[in-house]
Amino acid sequence: MDPELPVTAMMKLETTNGKDWQGFTRILEIMSFVDELGERTPGDIEETVANLCELPPNPGQTMSMEEVVFWAGVASGMEFWRHAEEETVDPSTAEKMLVFSSIFGHSMKNAIVDLALGELDPEAEQPRPKLDARLRR
Repeated sequence: MDPELPVTAMMKLETTNGKDWQGFTRILEIMSFVDELGERTPGDIEETVANLCELPPNPGQTMSMEEVVFWAGVASGMEFWRHAEEETVDPSTAEKMLVFSSIFGHSMKNAIVDLALGELDPEAEQPRPKLDARLRR
């Protein structure tokens, strides 16, 4: 198989789908896996990574833009970590990047849950009447 084929297919992503829950589910799956690394065996980690890193058929149509952007972030983070390990980046700068990105990692999980709950309960997005308006009735 041509090694350039997956990259070319990935560059032609269709972004017409609004909320792609499959992509968000995949992102949560990966984030949960990373959170639980200390509790897993080396064999389990190897097997899970092999499954996570398997490109689906026709990735340009089957992977969401959210998932692709997430994986790009993972790649950038790993590359930044490599530079920190090689001391190309000083420890305080590496720590700052870690703290800053961790905020978004935590927020991402909460945002996905909030989106899912809003999708399940459309009334939750409706503005509630003011308390004083209900008292006058």
